[in-house]
Amino acid sequence: MSSAEGEQFIHRPTVISTASAASRPRHKTFELLGPFSNISLAEMYKVCGKIIGRFPVPFIIATAIMCSAALGAIGLQMKDNVRDGYTPKNSQSRLENRIYREFLGSEGDPVMTTVLMTAKDGGSMHRIEYLEEAQRQWLYISKNLSVDVGDGQFMKFGDFCGHYCQANDILQYFLSAYKTKSADPTLDGYQLDYPIATVMGYQLHLERNFFGVTTNQSNPVTNIQMMRVLTLPVLSEVKTFEDTDKLNKWELAVYNYATGYSALDGPNHLVEINVIGAEVVDTEMNKDAQKMVPYFIVGIVSMIIFIFITVSISASYYGYFSWRIGLIALACLMVPILAILTAFGINNMLGNRTNSPMMIMPFLINGIGVNDAFLTLQNWLQHSPDLPSGKRLGYMLSEAGPSITTTTLTNVIVFLIGWMNPTEEMSIFCLGCAISLLLAYVYTLTFFCPVLVLLLNERVKEPSKLERSFNKALEFYAKIVCSRWTFLVLMLGVAVYWGFGIYGTLRIQAVLNTAKILPLETPIRKPNRIIEETVWKEFYPVTVIVNNPVDISNPSKLSIFENLVHDFESMEKCRGSEYTISPIRDYQTYFYGVGAEDFDYEDETVKNTSTSFDFSKLTGFLENPIYKHHKGTMKLNFFNAVPIRKVQLIFAYENVTSWDDRIKIMEDWRHIASSYDTLNVSVWNVNAMFVDQMQSLKGLAISNALVTLGCMAAVCIVFIRNPLSVSLATASILSISIGVTGYLCFWDLDLDPVTLCAVIVSIGMSVDFVAHVACHYQVRYKEFEENGVVKKIEMKTPESRVVNSLSNVLWPMVQSAFSTLLCVLPLAILQNYLPMVFVKTILLVVIWGMFHGLVLLPCILAQFPLSVFNKTFADLLFGRTSSSSCSSETDSEEDTTAEAQEMTPLSVADKA
Repeated sequence: MSSAEGEQFIHRPTVISTASAASRPRHKTFELLGPFSNISLAEMYKVCGKIIGRFPVPFIIATAIMCSAALGAIGLQMKDNVRDGYTPKNSQSRLENRIYREFLGSEGDPVMTTVLMTAKDGGSMHRIEYLEEAQRQWLYISKNLSVDVGDGQFMKFGDFCGHYCQANDILQYFLSAYKTKSADPTLDGYQLDYPIATVMGYQLHLERNFFGVTTNQSNPVTNIQMMRVLTLPVLSEVKTFEDTDKLNKWELAVYNYATGYSALDGPNHLVEINVIGAEVVDTEMNKDAQKMVPYFIVGIVSMIIFIFITVSISASYYGYFSWRIGLIALACLMVPILAILTAFGINNMLGNRTNSPMMIMPFLINGIGVNDAFLTLQNWLQHSPDLPSGKRLGYMLSEAGPSITTTTLTNVIVFLIGWMNPTEEMSIFCLGCAISLLLAYVYTLTFFCPVLVLLLNERVKEPSKLERSFNKALEFYAKIVCSRWTFLVLMLGVAVYWGFGIYGTLRIQAVLNTAKILPLETPIRKPNRIIEETVWKEFYPVTVIVNNPVDISNPSKLSIFENLVHDFESMEKCRGSEYTISPIRDYQTYFYGVGAEDFDYEDETVKNTSTSFDFSKLTGFLENPIYKHHKGTMKLNFFNAVPIRKVQLIFAYENVTSWDDRIKIMEDWRHIASSYDTLNVSVWNVNAMFVDQMQSLKGLAISNALVTLGCMAAVCIVFIRNPLSVSLATASILSISIGVTGYLCFWDLDLDPVTLCAVIVSIGMSVDFVAHVACHYQVRYKEFEENGVVKKIEMKTPESRVVNSLSNVLWPMVQSAFSTLLCVLPLAILQNYLPMVFVKTILLVVIWGMFHGLVLLPCILAQFPLSVFNKTFADLLFGRTSSSSCSSETDSEEDTTAEAQEMTPLSVADKA
């Protein structure tokens, strides 16, 4: 073969050489410096391949044994934690949550279920017949509804309501007073005005239960003209996690009862009852996640068809097509499926929850995990069938092994970085994905390779004649890609691409709320919307806990406490002091007012002779039916001189409608709390965790992206090793990631833990599109078979190296890209947020990844002199000279001058 032919390299399907290492270029994929400089990962794979090829059945048996871990998934139960599962574990809100739990004396988080009642006819809930129906339903829920909590136990609300059993008695008080006043509008002592009604000297705070209220002062009975929503918050005291589980079952029972009641029509079913709580949300998320199963089946069927077609094409091209190809395609699909099942079993045995994001894992892994099988199959078909199975598999793994190691290592690293993410739900998902991908890699070696040895050893016909046409098309494409004009045009296009990508990346907003995560068709969207748009607009509370003793008998210390209250009440959106729930203030009212003459609820031995504010009437205060609920708002120890050890305050705010407002007001609350060191103040709000999440997301995204990119660059250094190629590959990964993140912003996605996780995944997936191209482009010599003799040729032009690179990676890249898309695209039918994030992200990764791997990176590589690709990091450090930085073996001096050199023909022994 002449040197001119070397300029027009022709790819051959059968690639193998039995020459010694001294007479052919050595392909160095992995190398450690120092005394280990001669250790090659390719050689280790060659030995591994020989062992697997000689003993395929034992490895299949070993795979079956490993797959038995899937039995650990028996009894698997799904459990979400939407409440705080998306909030960083080190956030301030988690500290505030812990302090609140300590105040409540509970192991679990503060538990609150909200019952919302609206009129079915769309009218006002303040009509007497509607209030009566609401009262009947609330009495049934709070007094009679019981639920089986296991072990034959049945529990009612009264079993765990503690100090909050009478928290919603306001409805009964108002209804009784309303009926009395309606019978005689001139009756004195009944001022039933919103927001604070007065009944015989006692104040009823209606603003905590009545929402969507419009007033009209002309009505002599009440100024309420319209009341859209009656809210009954169900507060409870739970001390242990077991109690929390029991309460969760009761909450679900209330939800099921309300759903059934609301579905009934008739004069006795005037109101619609909606229930929302953490357990209800988690349950609805689980129900929706289970809807993904049919779509997974659709993805599996699509994958089967796609794999069979593409494997058949590959087998026909190389002359291996027969009935066994169906079994090969099935084995190809079984690799990720077995990995997924085993991962679920291991995850369950480790005691980890299986949450809704974990239901996306099969779609993702089924698409990504099959890539290793595609690469091994492609390399197996390219090697000579005349070799014994052990040698053939050894040569195949020496070439494909580093590639699938690169793919697996990068993706596993990416998911492990995601596993270290401080958001619990995404951490569980990422760990499951990392385990699955690692198992898919192992099963490729222990299951798929033995299947190849057993079923696909001999050609059934000659290779396809389309090879020359395919190579001609590649040569034509390579000339276009390597052109300077193409480079200039691409740079202009890439500048526009980067511009929009960077703009979108900087513009993306850190936002997450429960409404976004909730499924589109879930019935709890309505109560969630009512709470966000109506309840929180009118009554947005913050709980303030004073953790140090409050000495109300000391005027100076009482003044500090009152200043704290004043600071919270003087904030711009505070509804005013009359809406504040303060046991100290109510005690002052009792001390100087009702409590001065009324001693019916005090211990007979207590003498109320004090004229200055002190603790002397505190016992009677807490026994008064109007104020007895304050037993839950104070932690008391009457053996201390200052019995009030801790105090809980609640302040009400309004018009906190956007997340910007909620973030700002949370910052203001924390600032006020931090300024009262002597009182040791902490705050708690139901949305604090979401606020912390949004404040930390951008910093978390940047740090995770940089760490992930650094890990990808390290992997590229190990496997590619040429400084220029590593730099270009890393830049390509960064470019793809910017494109994915930026264009997700234009696709109406915000930055949240789900998007963050998906972007990190995209960084790992992008390596598959660029690393192999960069690595193959550096190969200086190409081996091929001609008339039974294996030869090698030096590739002297960028065009020949582009042809060589694409001939090796084009078809597996197309297979992996479309298999991944076929797996995840069925999820788009659901239109739910969680799967849609991954669908959009993976679609963008495939589009931008294919563009970078097949067009942009080859074009940029072709603009540099070929000599720059002969240097490795080791060469630069130790002053050595290599001829190929991505080869698996060391080139000899005679190899560097050869253009086309005959290699040793296959011996009769090798063919045997």
